Parts: sequence; structure tokens; C-alpha cells
Amino acid sequence: MVMDLINALESLRKHQWHEENPLPIRHSEMMLLMCLSHNLRPGKVGIQPSELGELMDVTRPTITSMVNSLERQGYVQRLNDDSDRRVVFVRPTEKGDRLVEAARENFEETMAEMVEYLGHEDSREFVRLISKAKDFVEYKKAEQDRRKQG
Repeated sequence: MVMDLINALESLRKHQWHEENPLPIRHSEMMLLMCLSHNLRPGKVGIQPSELGELMDVTRPTITSMVNSLERQGYVQRLNDDSDRRVVFVRPTEKGDRLVEAARENFEETMAEMVEYLGHEDSREFVRLISKAKDFVEYKKAEQDRRKQG
């Protein structure tokens, strides 16, 4: 049973979900753009790269490289803090916002198709099982943290 689960998860991970609508940027850059869009609060100038790194659990050099690439392609912009020019914020451009919105719409369509394919009962069961798996992962993480602390 363990190998069946591993094989099922691996085959799902490897499958190309969006072959019809390939991204114009790398997957990791899309994850950064979506993280930025999701965590940028109204009225805020942007998010500092160090905070993005923490949110994504990615090193500062990796964030810098992704932000540089996204900025060159016109998906994000860097802004300096008015009171301290050393402080830099990153925010999506209109082009970046449009890409995130298109990706969100595409993902929602795909999920709606999955619900239709699975049916409502199996979809509810799938959600229940994913939630239970998430609880297990959180339990294991907390267990690891407890062992590290004492």
C-alpha cells in the first residue's frame, strides 16, 4: 500500500496540468509572483525580498535572482522606501497582476473540471483525505520541532 501511495503521488506530481496554457515564466517565478500577489496588503508599497524569502522558505540569493528575472520581464517592480533608500520593496506590475489573474482563472477551471470528473461525493472525499494528510504532515513537523528543542 505504501508504494501504491508513493507511485500515485509521484505520477500526479509529474503530470503536466497546464500544457494548453504554458507559463511565460519559470514555475518558481510564478510561485513568487503568486506569493507576492497573495500577501500584498492594500495600502502597502510592496513586500521586502527578505519577507518573500521567509514566506516561500527560499534563500535571499534565490529570491534576488527570481526578482531580477521577473523585473527584466516586466512582471514586478522594485520600489525604494521614501524614508530609507536602503529599504527595497517588490510589487507586481499590471502585467504581473494580469498573469496571476489568468493563472488563477485557469487553475479554477481545471479544479472545476476535476470536480465534474470525480463527481461531488468523490470530490468531498478527496478534500477530506487531503485535509487529513495535511494534518499528518503538520503533526510530524511539530513532532520534529519538539525533538529539536529537547
